[in-house]
Amino acid sequence: MQAKQMALKNTEQITQLKKLTAEFSDRMRRANLIIYGISEDIDQRNLEQCVVNWLSEQGIELEGELERVHRLQSKRTGGEPRPVIVKFAREKTQQQIFLALKKMKGLNFKGKKIFVRRDFCQDTLKQKSLMKPYAQKLHQNKIKFSWIYPTSIAILKEGKRLLTRNPQEAAKLLEKLKLDTRDLEDQTSMDDEEGEEGPSTRKEKRQRMHSDEGL
Repeated sequence: MQAKQMALKNTEQITQLKKLTAEFSDRMRRANLIIYGISEDIDQRNLEQCVVNWLSEQGIELEGELERVHRLQSKRTGGEPRPVIVKFAREKTQQQIFLALKKMKGLNFKGKKIFVRRDFCQDTLKQKSLMKPYAQKLHQNKIKFSWIYPTSIAILKEGKRLLTRNPQEAAKLLEKLKLDTRDLEDQTSMDDEEGEEGPSTRKEKRQRMHSDEGL
């Protein structure tokens, strides 16, 4: 019995440590944006100016707000261009630019569609992927919801804000709303979420996993 209690305590400590590590990693990334689709024809020396020019074309002017711009991987692994990580000098600047870009439709670079995402560590991305089927179920039933940074889902019901932080809470919420949850395991991930849009191909997910460091 004592051994089981010790093992359980160790497991809880490891889980808490992983949570704290993920939170720290995400805090380090909160001034970052990831841009998918910028052509590989743009080399590293010109990449920062390219991003500045592209943002300017969208009506967003930067004045000393960029700290660093680079490709996610050192080597290209497939036909798609490597994602570009942009680190801004301030988190507030990142938030303002992200909110401005998400309101725009048909973002493109030299005629090719591009996507912009916020930067999260792998543990957070995994947690968010577990929550997406519940968000999709809400969306399918025309129930308005919001993503609360980074992986919680909130809805407004009878004037009260209901917040779910994990799949267990999300499942209980859907049951309370009398929504069928039996098909959730078969649902695919969705990108129709407030504040996020972007590709979800396996190739792009592999690209993100190859380099999990913050800027």
